[in-house]
Amino acid sequence: MLLQTIGLVASILVLGVYGAGMTLESMAAQVVHRVNPSGSHVTYDQLRKFLNVNYDRDNNGCVSYAEFSSVWTAIYHDSLDVATKFVTNMDMDHDGCLDDIEVLVNGVRNNQHLKIDYPLGVHDFAVVLEVYHPTATGTASSPDPGVVG
Repeated sequence: MLLQTIGLVASILVLGVYGAGMTLESMAAQVVHRVNPSGSHVTYDQLRKFLNVNYDRDNNGCVSYAEFSSVWTAIYHDSLDVATKFVTNMDMDHDGCLDDIEVLVNGVRNNQHLKIDYPLGVHDFAVVLEVYHPTATGTASSPDPGVVG
């Protein structure tokens, strides 16, 4: 009984830290599939459009921290704290809004070999997640010193 209890507690801790046990690679695979259900790759333009349609709830051209966090936690089961840190890390100008330019620039800045219309596979998208997602290595590793970890 004690071993089962310890196992359960350990599982809960892992699920809380890594979005229901999901690795960044599995999150990336889900994102790619949601954006392009019939393909194994997406472009930044497809990601930008997907973000606007599915995350920008008030259609003002800005995905607020609250909008992003509510959708992200519902789909990928990260905690609200992790989702908020994630969107904060992607918000380059720290205006509380994730906009088209930040989505595109963040992706290109962290995948120097890619162009805007380059098709991103799961691994490429996981690289972008690894830079900004706070559970990638315990803290985000963005080149921006203002990153929340």
